[in-house]
Amino acid sequence: MDRRRFLAATAAITAAAEAPALGANLPDIVVVGAGAFGGWTALVLRERGYRVTLLDAYGVGNSRASSGDESRHLRAGYDGRGIYSEWAFRAMTEWKAREKEFGKAMMVPAPRLQMAASMTKGLAEQRAIFDRLKIPYEIAGQDELRRRYPQINFDDIGLAFVETPASSAVLKARESVMAVAERFTAKGGTVRIAQAQPGAGNGRTLTDLDLGQNGRLPAGLFIFACGPWLPKIFPQILGRKISSPRRELYYWGVPPGDTRFNWPNLPTWEDGVLGNYGFPNLDRGVKVAPPHAGLFMQDPDEDERVPSAYLMRRAREWVAHRFPGMADMPILESRICQVETTANGDFIIDRHPDYENVWLVGGGSGHGFKHGPLVGRYVADRVAGQIGDPELARLFALAGRSDI
Repeated sequence: MDRRRFLAATAAITAAAEAPALGANLPDIVVVGAGAFGGWTALVLRERGYRVTLLDAYGVGNSRASSGDESRHLRAGYDGRGIYSEWAFRAMTEWKAREKEFGKAMMVPAPRLQMAASMTKGLAEQRAIFDRLKIPYEIAGQDELRRRYPQINFDDIGLAFVETPASSAVLKARESVMAVAERFTAKGGTVRIAQAQPGAGNGRTLTDLDLGQNGRLPAGLFIFACGPWLPKIFPQILGRKISSPRRELYYWGVPPGDTRFNWPNLPTWEDGVLGNYGFPNLDRGVKVAPPHAGLFMQDPDEDERVPSAYLMRRAREWVAHRFPGMADMPILESRICQVETTANGDFIIDRHPDYENVWLVGGGSGHGFKHGPLVGRYVADRVAGQIGDPELARLFALAGRSDI
């Protein structure tokens, strides 16, 4: 189902759906932002019996969203950041279960090469974490890498930390976001296109949202999971805690009749020597992502998403070096990804400091998409009053955050 048909179907489903009766202690909830964090949160809350409205200023799967584009990576390799390795490994199980439930393929299993000149402190810490969590992996040297992947130039690569499909896959990003929203509406949730701002407050309670020309929307609980829009909506709280590095993504054509760069013949990769990551050709070309080079998005509503000559040149240089057989191939498509990051790369999942019934969920930091199912469960637990692991609560807390 394409995005236009999905929006039409959403309107029909939500008009016909009758939300089941709820207990007096369960408030209506509005989730602002229909990306990975907001969509999964809305779905889990709906599954737990809440009446939930999911708002997005541009609609599910739109091109401005950080959860847009065709693909994202599910991988457990985080150097020494064990909590995210553990969450990613658990997320793999959740994604597989949801695929069966939705009746839709949302993952393409693929090994991952984390390439380096030599063993680093981060990779050594990652190896210990994988051993502790019993996540399969191997350390492959240069000769073995050349044998397996002769289409890749490993002259400046000494080794690679190789993740297996047990913890590594390509996620169909836009399709997955739409599938989550479709399931949410099928279970009685409401999706609306509207730009939301905090409305009236009564002491430490926010009473409604201001939807501009769409009026006002009251609710008992509000969850803002709108990525790069968070510092724009809450500049005093998040304006110096979240920034949006600009990543340019290129889909590279492969030589005609050449399957070496297609899945499953080419793995996913992170180039720790030249600073690049990407995915094999699934259907649109080999996805190549050069470093963001210190460029930042200023306004998620107004910034144009046009590739720069500088990063395009860097991407061409990288392809010519690492994939010599593609050196003369054309760029087929490009995307601009606005990464929404915090100073330390940790998520923000915490209550608004001024409102008891407002939660802030963000800081996906370029690696949040894969964690969407677990973030949804975690947020649903927290808004229901369950603290859970105090270490996670501390990690995701707003208080004590460093400025960008």
